[in-house]
Amino acid sequence: MTLSTTDKTRFLQALRDDPEFLQQVRQHVLVADLLELPERFAAFASMVTAFIEQQQETNARVDAHLARVDARLDGTDARFDGIDARLDGIDARLDGIDARLDGVDARFDEVDARFDKVEARLQRMSDDIGDLKGHVAGRVAREMADDIAERFGFEMTTVLSGDDLRRILRQHNPQDIDPGVRRSFYLADLVGKVIDQQGDEFFLAAEASYTADRRDTDRAIRNAEFLTRFTGMRAVPAIASRHNDHYVQQLVEAGTIRWFEFDQRDLSPQ
Repeated sequence: MTLSTTDKTRFLQALRDDPEFLQQVRQHVLVADLLELPERFAAFASMVTAFIEQQQETNARVDAHLARVDARLDGTDARFDGIDARLDGIDARLDGIDARLDGVDARFDEVDARFDKVEARLQRMSDDIGDLKGHVAGRVAREMADDIAERFGFEMTTVLSGDDLRRILRQHNPQDIDPGVRRSFYLADLVGKVIDQQGDEFFLAAEASYTADRRDTDRAIRNAEFLTRFTGMRAVPAIASRHNDHYVQQLVEAGTIRWFEFDQRDLSPQ
């Protein structure tokens, strides 16, 4: 599960608001060479500026010398050879500058590559955090099964285990359900039998997540359909989450799916 736009915004806001936190993040994801790059680049820029100034002075002297040579047509070949030698030196120095600039380009390419690695590490961290939040939400949903049912006006009578769900499917052995979908059904976050205020018994199929998205609602609706298909009993799909993305919120507001809203303390470590 990935972080929502809200979670990413909060993470970036925390980086802007807390310099110490920002420094800690940088120390985790940036290597020493990259941290030193701004200072080293500033030193290099200073060297280039000094060289350009020196080169401008040299060019001015060369221009003055050439003007004197042009004015004195009786100059000797030896003096022109000297000028050629100095110009060759200038060309050599310019070639050296070109080589150094090529080195700078190569360093920037290395920096880009390292930034790509940093972004990949951050993405893996984000995915890991999302998975962890999802596991926590599923565990909490099972622990709060009675509260979830009660919030919807039902009474939980039986919480079904993964083995119970396997037996339901294996009694009919449907050939149109592939193994991946079967496993997803067996690993449902919460499936239970409930009764309403009129005494009618049916199933409640709930999926849990910190921030619910379409995958959660699709699984809950699919599980409810499987339960009705293989038992003949009505099944109500629901989600249990702290937040919902826009798509899920629309389903909730339309009454397509029920929503149990976790309090923050429900998902906080005890």
